[in-house]
Amino acid sequence: MTKAKYIVAVLIGLVAFTSCATRHHYDYTTKYLDYYNSNLDRIPDSVRYYKGLQRLCLERNRIKHVPRWITELDSLEEINLNFNQLKLRPSDIRHLSKAKQVLIGGNGLEKLPKNIGQLHCESLNIGKNNLHALPQSFANLTQLKSLIFYENDFEEIPEELAGFKNLKHLDFYKNQLTEIPDFVGDMDSLQQLFIAFNHIKVIPDTLRNLKRLKYVYIHHNELHFLPEWITEMDSIERLGVSHNHLLELPDLSKMKSLKEFDCEHNLLERFPWELTEMPTMEMLILRENDFILSNEDRKRLRKLSETINIVY
Repeated sequence: MTKAKYIVAVLIGLVAFTSCATRHHYDYTTKYLDYYNSNLDRIPDSVRYYKGLQRLCLERNRIKHVPRWITELDSLEEINLNFNQLKLRPSDIRHLSKAKQVLIGGNGLEKLPKNIGQLHCESLNIGKNNLHALPQSFANLTQLKSLIFYENDFEEIPEELAGFKNLKHLDFYKNQLTEIPDFVGDMDSLQQLFIAFNHIKVIPDTLRNLKRLKYVYIHHNELHFLPEWITEMDSIERLGVSHNHLLELPDLSKMKSLKEFDCEHNLLERFPWELTEMPTMEMLILRENDFILSNEDRKRLRKLSETINIVY
């Protein structure tokens, strides 16, 4: 190559390099990218240049894997991969390990990789999959504060969760649970317990230890009674026990923080008038029980409905 041709080649290379750098300049200002339902079969390579990115929505696409360069996004806090076609290999777990919130619901997953315990997220959504068991390393995720297993195939709450002391939100809606294990009562930080649409017959005594519990939804189960000690749970604000087989209620008016109570579709005969007198009560759903109400009772309820939302 002549000297002149060499100089031309170098110049062409510099132009190409400059053009590439300009085309793929780093973006430190964009915090959120939304690719919802964008017909993607992979995460766009251009995302890697958004160095300030905090939230990435990729919900409802056809993405199968998570690229390695995702780990280069040091500011990324949340990645939403709900309703894709994730295969979730061990490498995908490694590439997701930095995110604080990981959403991988609705991917038809039947099992999780053995290295799932390498995640460092505080919030994990694995709802709407086909899971029935967890790998042993899941027990390492004790930093989790929110854990969603909505609509899976669990017949029991896995023992791998026994040490989850930081958990604030636990969701096992629409599984096949028949009982609540005692170790749930050791989850000191728990504030929200969602275990509706299962086959639970008894609320275990260990749950009385959950002093921070605010929301308890255990509707659509097979409960025949509520334990007397539940009236001592001063932290509970919302209690949902509809669509069970309850014959009677303890005096729930002793629950100092109770704002919403739903016991629709049970077998109650005595109307819980004491709940209508609670200063904290905002909503009562009592319909589809076996109450026998006189005209005076109904008149009284209409009057109470002016201050409390009562459905009967």
